[in-house]
Amino acid sequence: MTEMKDDLLDWTLSQSSNLGFSDVLEIKPLREQASLRNYFRIYTESNSMIGVISKPGSDENKLFEIHSQFLQENGIRVPKVEAFDHQKGFMILEDFGDKVLQLEINSKNKASFYQKSIMAIHKIQKCKPSQSLSKLSKETLIEQMRLFDEWFFHGLLGLEYSTKEKTTLQNTWEIIANHCFAQDYVLCHFDFEFRNLMLLPDSELGILDFQDLCVGPYSLDLVSIMKDIDNPLDKEDLSEYLEFYLDSLLAEQNKTNLTIKDLERDIDFAGFQRQFRILGTLARLHLRDKKSFRLKDLVQTLRFLCEDSIKYDELRDAAKILKNKVEPKLLKTLEAIN
Repeated sequence: MTEMKDDLLDWTLSQSSNLGFSDVLEIKPLREQASLRNYFRIYTESNSMIGVISKPGSDENKLFEIHSQFLQENGIRVPKVEAFDHQKGFMILEDFGDKVLQLEINSKNKASFYQKSIMAIHKIQKCKPSQSLSKLSKETLIEQMRLFDEWFFHGLLGLEYSTKEKTTLQNTWEIIANHCFAQDYVLCHFDFEFRNLMLLPDSELGILDFQDLCVGPYSLDLVSIMKDIDNPLDKEDLSEYLEFYLDSLLAEQNKTNLTIKDLERDIDFAGFQRQFRILGTLARLHLRDKKSFRLKDLVQTLRFLCEDSIKYDELRDAAKILKNKVEPKLLKTLEAIN
């Protein structure tokens, strides 16, 4: 870490004339991220900036810059990329501060934060996607859910399927992917959680971690906050915010053909796809990348999946496997790790 920090410091100083400062006073590491990037706050005599260290030469670095510019051009508040060297894996970003909605949300501001977040989703969905953005195919949706198999079910929990269980899960992923693929496709942030949303000084929302921007099911970003791991909603609040989405959908996107029943089903199925995927990615983060700080999120992610899938006849067999076989093993595994 020290060597990386020193390299970032040297490169940042080389950009000083372009960025309007003469010296770096301090560099502090920021909170650990699920991505493979490392983030630092860089203090100069004139302002603060965010320094980023990522994999040198990665195509993701260029995509991050392109997505930032695209979103800004469409009026979305994302950090501006102030300087970059993609071959070295360095970037300097605009500093959005420390007010992450994940940490700022409480009973008094919850309704306001949800409404602001929903309006931000509308703004994203109204953008015309660039032709270079990938579209989530049915095959991709299934492939993402298969991360559950390799990294979570087998890798982390050490479980094995019976032939019947394997068939049940494969059929379940097919059903989920079919439902998601049948939804209207729009521009998606793809990881629209409160941990990636910032409250800016002007009370607007800033949006982080948009590197996975894509074209996908309209309910994918919505379910990310409606089934937020850190802020599970009760039924009353969930209904209230879904009604707000529908009401604002008419005003913002002029769509009237969606009912509350349709919306509830759509976010459930987008949630199932997302939850299977997240269980796999967080297990991979622990096993492959040696980052274990998100292991605690596995329990609530699996709980969402169990509680909602049991409502649907076509998913009931899979829900029973998750509840009776997977959940007890997860709790024992986490207890042993801790």
